[in-house]
Formats: sequence, structure tokens, C-alpha cells
Amino acid sequence: MIEIKNLSFAYEKTKILENFNLTISKGEVVLITGVNGVGKSTLLRLIAGALIPDRGKIVFPPEIGKDPRKKMGFISDQLSLYESLTIDQAIDFHLSFYDVNKFDDTLINHTKIKRTQKIKELSMGQRTIFHLSLVMACEPEILLIDEIIHSIDVYLRDIFLQQLITIISQREITVVMVNLNFTDIEGLLERVILLKDGKILVDENITGLKEKVKKITADHIPAELPLLFKRNNPQQTEFYVYPFQEDFRETINGDVKDLNLTEIIKAFIGKEYT
Repeated sequence: MIEIKNLSFAYEKTKILENFNLTISKGEVVLITGVNGVGKSTLLRLIAGALIPDRGKIVFPPEIGKDPRKKMGFISDQLSLYESLTIDQAIDFHLSFYDVNKFDDTLINHTKIKRTQKIKELSMGQRTIFHLSLVMACEPEILLIDEIIHSIDVYLRDIFLQQLITIISQREITVVMVNLNFTDIEGLLERVILLKDGKILVDENITGLKEKVKKITADHIPAELPLLFKRNNPQQTEFYVYPFQEDFRETINGDVKDLNLTEIIKAFIGKEYT
């Protein structure tokens, strides 16, 4: 379990997170989302220990050990991967630092990576796959993934996601990810957390969220329905309702549609720009 208690963090004078509280259970697969600049990546970096909070604390379970970073993998497109080292040198350094003696090269064999190449010569997709291979060699209890899936090509993205599915199915690993492309990862997720102004706006399991957000296509809807977002189209208006209740159907003169995760997140984020 990860417990975030009364966490506050600011860049200079700009508050990012304020008295932030969150509990993530062991083995959960969680998506953190929200508009740009809301604090998603900052939160991951705080969990990873790459940033120090101004106030509050993050508590990890005893089995993680005295240094949680040794049991944590953090994959980001903004992290350096020993740029001047070759693949072999980077592997040796990583295994030595984390006191690990085994590296599985199955993943990188799919990417045309040569062990004599330098890190700086790799494409973004190759770097991501190699980084995942390094991280998983340490058998982390917690895996943090920061907005990288959208930056790699379709082939390597599929390799990355298939490996992630394998990891989740074989081990009770906790995965917390920030992502902008929800279609690719929807089948992996158990919980969605949407941030606004440094606080949690929505915290739902994915099944419950899909039940609670509906799109209604109609000329109008009853004023008492909890309207999340409205989009005007030439023919009819789309009303996004949250939280939706089944007895609302009796009062609606229009079409009620279920939504996928991408459509749901777009509705929440779209509201922030209206």
C-alpha cells in the first residue's frame, strides 16, 4: 500500500499539490489524469523520490524496505539513461547498483537494439523498451509510468503493453501511470483518478466510472440532471451526465449512450475549457 498524507508541493511560488491525500492498494493498476499542468507528473516524481515535498509524507509498506527506490521502477521520457554508455555498459551498471545478477534481454531483442550501441543513439521507442527491461530486472514492487506510451510507434507500443500485461498477470505489482492515450491502456486499468487544481476531482474504479458517465443526445434534458459537459452539434446537443442514475432514463427524451474511457476523460477535461 502507498499512503500519501497531507502532501503539498510548489514550484517556486506556484502551488501544484496542496494537502493532497491518496491511498493506493498493493496490486492496483491506477491511471492519474487531468488537464496539462495539473500535477500528474509531479505526483509520480514525488512518489518516486525524485522530488521532495514541501509538507506531508508518503508512506510505503514495510516489505518495501528502508529505501523504497530500490523496489520502485520509474519510466519517463524525461529521464536520462546513461547517455554516453553502451547498452552492455548500462546493463552492467544498473545490475551492480541494484545488486541484481540477471538481465532478461527478451524485450530488447524485438527492437533491433545492438548491445554495442550507445544509449544516445536509440530512438524514443527503443529507449522506452530498454528502460522497461532494466526496471523489470530489479523486480520492483511499484511501477510508475509517466506519459511515454503516446511517444513510441505502434509496433513498440504493442510490445511495451504486452510486456506490461504479462508483468501484471504474473506478479502482484502496483502500477501507477500518467497517460494521454487511454484507448491503449483501458483494458489494464482498475482505477481512474482525475486531478483538478492539485486535488482529486474523481476517484472511481473503471467499471463504476463507466456506469456513472453517460452521453445523452437530445434537444434538452431535465434541469435537475447533474450535467458534466455539453457539446452543441448542428443537429442535436450532446449532454454528458455524471453521476448518472438508471431512473434518469424515465425523464429523458433522447438517446442514452455508454462511453469508453477516452470519451469519459475527454468529457471531464472538456469541462475545464468551457
